[in-house]
Amino acid sequence: MLKKVKQHIYGLGLAICDLAVLTAAFALAYVIRRPLPMFTHVQPFNEYLPLFGIFLGLCMLIFYQQGLYRDVRDLSMFEEYAKALKGLAYAFLLTLVLTFFLKLYERSRVLIVLFWALASLLMVVARYAVYSAIKRMRTLGWNRQYVSVVGSEKKNKAIRQVLEQYPQLGYQIAGEVVLPPERGKRSEVWRQKVEQAILKPYRESRIYGVIITETVKNYHYLLELSAILEEHGIPHRHVSEAFDLTGLKTPGGEGVADALMHLDEGQISGGYKVAKRVLDETVSLTALALSSPLWLLIVLAIKLDSRGPVFFRQERVGYLGRRFRIFKFRSMYAEAPKYAVTPRGKGDPRVTAIGAFLRKTSLDELPQLINVIKGDMSLVGPRPEMPFMVEKYKTIYRSRFLVKPGVTGLWQVAGRDKPLEENIKYDLYYIKKQSLLLDLIILARTIPAVLFGKGAY
Repeated sequence: MLKKVKQHIYGLGLAICDLAVLTAAFALAYVIRRPLPMFTHVQPFNEYLPLFGIFLGLCMLIFYQQGLYRDVRDLSMFEEYAKALKGLAYAFLLTLVLTFFLKLYERSRVLIVLFWALASLLMVVARYAVYSAIKRMRTLGWNRQYVSVVGSEKKNKAIRQVLEQYPQLGYQIAGEVVLPPERGKRSEVWRQKVEQAILKPYRESRIYGVIITETVKNYHYLLELSAILEEHGIPHRHVSEAFDLTGLKTPGGEGVADALMHLDEGQISGGYKVAKRVLDETVSLTALALSSPLWLLIVLAIKLDSRGPVFFRQERVGYLGRRFRIFKFRSMYAEAPKYAVTPRGKGDPRVTAIGAFLRKTSLDELPQLINVIKGDMSLVGPRPEMPFMVEKYKTIYRSRFLVKPGVTGLWQVAGRDKPLEENIKYDLYYIKKQSLLLDLIILARTIPAVLFGKGAY
């Protein structure tokens, strides 16, 4: 709770600073422009206030969406300046468009351009001053974030040296877990270290997050650790295993300081959640309306092919482990067991003739659109699993419940023909990198996957 309060205070402080800068820039632009006898007449100051209010609202919203109010810990901060300038440019262009729609032709566009230029200059200067002050405070011991490090003994030592060399980053190591030198059976001793150095301190608010040094040899340890951290909602960041301590550069060009910042970068924004839900409902309702004639044909085909109900209902495990009933067109004989592992390959004796076609084309999953509209599922997400399978899950698989299950997903379009043990990397990747763009790409790639029956069985 205390960590969230500190983050909100940090963001609120920056927001107030931005409001002050933008207000000062607007007032200064008006003072400079008014005496200049050029182009359009400059109206009284109060007539520009509605337009300024629109710009201000757009600007703050864009800044928030770009993450400019997070607690950033970087040495150069160039990326933050670039985001601020880009946000101002977007707000400026949108405001110009609105002047046409609102028919505010008489407003001085010279004043608006001058305001944008001054706002860009003052924003960089103000943020530089704020960031410099915060770095100074961190060097003196204020605004510290306590973290635990996980990796080999050598890499943990290197990270410790970096943080000691650059105290303005404001990180302090409060716990350490040394991974075994080789891949092997995860011992109880290792799990106890994770509990003592990460889970317990985080519950007691003694650490903010975890820094993980990547290593290929310990890939399976890190997968399990990532799943544990995701399950408990602990911010974490992977750092490259090779870097230049002098230049703070990795082979890929990413700064170590960049790699250490934004421990909470993987958290899902509220804007994305809203946009994803709007996309789910819009596409699902549209698809239901357009496919209604097809539903009638499928219902008729199922009835003519074998006796039994048209729809197949089954309990599945969804978001945060909640159970729900999934809907499908029945593709098996009515006598077939309701809960059983689907055999790989062709020739499943439980499947009817029309059921084989429905599975091949994925048409049996059309009724899942109802689950999407109800909110049990999303269009894109991990595969919804049966309860008896979930009971056998290792910790690493539980991270699949951090998002809603999907009608389609990354594994369906990229690794559907592979066993679950290999497909988990697709789910973990999606959970960590999910975005509206990634959802749209997956939906677009689902179409050819369905048409050509890729990986279907």
